[in-house]
Amino acid sequence: MLAPAPLAGCGAEDPDEFAPACAPIGILGEAADYSDYGPGAVPDLGRLVAQGSIRGVSGHCNAAANGTRLHTVVQVQLAITRGPAASGSSLAVPYFIAVLRDGAIVSKQSLTATAEFPDNGDKVALQTDPIAFDLPVSRAHPGTSYRIEVGFQLGDAELAYNRAHPPR
Repeated sequence: MLAPAPLAGCGAEDPDEFAPACAPIGILGEAADYSDYGPGAVPDLGRLVAQGSIRGVSGHCNAAANGTRLHTVVQVQLAITRGPAASGSSLAVPYFIAVLRDGAIVSKQSLTATAEFPDNGDKVALQTDPIAFDLPVSRAHPGTSYRIEVGFQLGDAELAYNRAHPPR
């Protein structure tokens, strides 16, 4: 399941030029939530290190390299909760941004967001650093032939957990 979102600010720098068609963007439903119970731990509230959810995705695009590239910038909004088994005031949370063309993955970046918790606080909302990339475009492959998907980088057990516990 994907939650589509348009890229804002898709446009050319010349006001008389038509804006390029930006790649649609979405959140991969099975990877929209994150639950870390530690290595090999059984899912149990007492062993919870962190929980998270992707709250949104924002970005923009514009034509580059004489119209042969689509310069795209994406940021992900996350909500992270520190669990009782967490140690320290910061947690690294893995996520990804994948680019698909005609349904096939052509690029995937595995990234890490760092959640910094205040004293006496266990929840934070954060926005990742902007991630920029250029997509090759042509008449045969316009920006709309691509799709950008984001999600948490999950292992097999975490993915199985998400499938067994879908969001309400």
